[in-house]
Amino acid sequence: MASQNFDYSKFIADWIPAGSPLGPVTQPKYDFGTGYPDPDSFPMAGLQEALAKAMSKQGRDLVLYPHPQGLPELREFVAVKLGRERGMTVTPDQVLLTGGSGQAIGLFTQLFTNPGDTLLTEDFTYQGTLTIMRNLSANIVGVATDTEGMLPSALDESIQDLKRNGKSSKLIYTIPTFQNPLGTDMSVQRRKDILAVAQKHGIPIYEDDAYEDLRFEGERSPAIHSYDDSGMVVYSGTFSKIIAPGMRIGFLVAPQELMPRINAINWGRPTSQFAALATLYYLRDHMGDHVNELSNIFQSRRDTMLGAIGEFMGSAVTSSQPKGGLYLWLKLPEGADATRVAPIARERGSAYLTGSAFSPTGDGKNYLRLCFGYENNENIREGIALLKDVFVEEGLLS
Repeated sequence: MASQNFDYSKFIADWIPAGSPLGPVTQPKYDFGTGYPDPDSFPMAGLQEALAKAMSKQGRDLVLYPHPQGLPELREFVAVKLGRERGMTVTPDQVLLTGGSGQAIGLFTQLFTNPGDTLLTEDFTYQGTLTIMRNLSANIVGVATDTEGMLPSALDESIQDLKRNGKSSKLIYTIPTFQNPLGTDMSVQRRKDILAVAQKHGIPIYEDDAYEDLRFEGERSPAIHSYDDSGMVVYSGTFSKIIAPGMRIGFLVAPQELMPRINAINWGRPTSQFAALATLYYLRDHMGDHVNELSNIFQSRRDTMLGAIGEFMGSAVTSSQPKGGLYLWLKLPEGADATRVAPIARERGSAYLTGSAFSPTGDGKNYLRLCFGYENNENIREGIALLKDVFVEEGLLS
């Protein structure tokens, strides 16, 4: 009998990271770190009713393996929704259901990336995407942004710089609507200009539209995909933010010629038919009312958080003013290190994500992302007040 546990270390693939990028899994008293929606808005009764309908009509089909691209009726629902709300012309055959938008990001990134390939993102972008890109040994280049997101001139210059050094980019990844973490929202013209730069250089765009449904101010802009007549924009969205992340239902959209390769990567990993049926039957009857309810909740929470930041931290900090989504992007004074203080604040009970976690280069130590979607208004005020105390005690604020 072996005297100790088997040592797997020399058998593990080289690219596998040593640990999860998510950090601690225990939830603090005031959680501004994770992008959860409001728990009281979870439509439990509606989903129970929807699932009962689904089981009575299609429950017997659960004994069968699902379609490799996911429930056909939900893919049809997605295609119609994208046409109505995003200006996109999409067939159900171009849609693949995924386990949230994270799986879609993983599939597209794998599809385009060999080790060492260069991928372009905003200068601060979703940390999950950065983790996927790093696991694939990509070279990630951040592109400068302004209050509307990625700058077309900076994108063009980044591509030109790569060419001058004998390199090229395989993919432009962007979150045009309520960017995570910056909260920026591209105008129609900005979307067209980003597409024009991509077309000029022949580089595909990955449009991550995870937050588009969470608008509570301003008018919708059509998706970048809607302006593309060349098939060079791939797209993903999710229902996780309007129902619950635990449902794990997202989707990707790609040209038909890419689907066999995507299906090959995704083989054996179809989404849960159970979750897909519940999502379909619920959203068919309740999506508009439910999204309106969420928008009202999130607007109130955003206003409360902005008010609390102004009251407790004053002019020493600056914050984004998003018109939707779930996040504020907070800038502390130059030289402040929010990365160092994050575990201290979490231990005291108030958690946030550090700016450097969203940077391809690890910059942004004096920035942090705050989620306003999960905590109620009272907890938001208490949690921001606690953060202010920690920041003062640790020398980040005076």
